[in-house]
Amino acid sequence: MGTVQYNEEGVTERQWTYQTCTEFGFYQTCEDATCPFSGMLTLQAQTKLCATLFGISQHSLPARIAFTNTYYGGDNPHTHRILYVNGGIDPWKELSVVQHRTEEGEEAQTVFIKDTAHCADMSSRRVTDRSSLRKARQVCTPH
Repeated sequence: MGTVQYNEEGVTERQWTYQTCTEFGFYQTCEDATCPFSGMLTLQAQTKLCATLFGISQHSLPARIAFTNTYYGGDNPHTHRILYVNGGIDPWKELSVVQHRTEEGEEAQTVFIKDTAHCADMSSRRVTDRSSLRKARQVCTPH
């Protein structure tokens, strides 16, 4: 992915990186001293890829992200018949809708699974599943 030349390998990572550079800006970092992962995973290192791979200035990222949030509604999007599922230890939950909303002509239901990670509700059922995950699946199934 770190090359400007097209390569079949890593193509999905490259597409995701392009979206983070042009729309989302969601970079997971590990700069805190208590972080158990590599300290090389910095905001600067990740945003530098935008310039290296796509010629997108790091300084343009805040405006691009603000546009996306305004266009789609940020954490209060106007959606219809959507079920937002989040896990308590899911780093993506910060970007999701986490409160029920019922407004005129709109319904957004949320499910919060306290002790699970990203997409846990989408994996196959196991006898070792936590009770919170089992309950959440019962809520999600009718949808």
